[in-house]
Amino acid sequence: MNWLARIGDAGLFVPPLAVLLGLALPPLADAAEVLLVPCVALLLAMSIGLAEPGRLSAREIPPVLLIVGANLLVTPLMVLLLGHGLGLPLAGGWLVLVAACPAAGGAALVASLLGLPVRPLLLAQLLCFAAMPITAPLVAALLLEGVTIAPGALFIRVGLMVALPALAGLALRSALGEARRHHWARPMRGLGVLALAGIGLAVAAGLMRLSPTPAQWSQALEGIAVASALGALIAWLAAPRVAVLAGGFALAGAVRNVSLLWSATLGLAPPEGQMVMMLGTLWTLLLPALLGLRRAPAMRACAAIWLCLLL
Repeated sequence: MNWLARIGDAGLFVPPLAVLLGLALPPLADAAEVLLVPCVALLLAMSIGLAEPGRLSAREIPPVLLIVGANLLVTPLMVLLLGHGLGLPLAGGWLVLVAACPAAGGAALVASLLGLPVRPLLLAQLLCFAAMPITAPLVAALLLEGVTIAPGALFIRVGLMVALPALAGLALRSALGEARRHHWARPMRGLGVLALAGIGLAVAAGLMRLSPTPAQWSQALEGIAVASALGALIAWLAAPRVAVLAGGFALAGAVRNVSLLWSATLGLAPPEGQMVMMLGTLWTLLLPALLGLRRAPAMRACAAIWLCLLL
């Protein structure tokens, strides 16, 4: 299991390299595409099974609820208003749904590397997962008026994608117990990194299959960049008057688990929506790696850069 632990230690850099590998080897990416849903489910189960946020104190409840509300409700509303106000393309409303996704695990990982408080992010991430089956359909119904996707179908899909892995994660916690959970944490994080690599390969396969025009590419990329920056700004403003929390909140607002929405809406999204979700997932894989280079050991950073260049 040592090799899994080592993979877990390099977890920030493996997923972007998997995307590059999938683009270089299309048959591999196509073969791995069917693993998207299992990989997303595995990551969520492990997030719940391995999370150690500790006992919640009363003073932590307000900031945690602030970041949950900022991510799941305020950011999609502001993305919608900004899109209409500035005439930005919203990809048929799918960009608004992407902005309503929970914080990704990469946000907490980068926060730990940068020496920022991790506990509020872990708690917010778990609450976001629990709330998303309700909040995402609300966004689809109230903000998008059911045009992008039927709120009922979204409720069922997201509910299943959250509930089943959550039950598996709770069963994992119970089966391992506290001592064995600590013992197996590093190897299981490595397994989670392999799941992220599978998602990266699925991103590569999906992007190669789409054939958007240059204008569609640029509009989608612009929309993802705006949504990420706006999410970071709103989350940063939502931080209470504790300066050390602002950086972690901004990370949680910028790095979202878009793969959860993508896997839950397979077969329901048009090509335009698929492209936005794939690019959003790609950004989720790339941004933590870019931020992690600030604090990664020099040799690991150089090795990652050279491998990118070779691929």
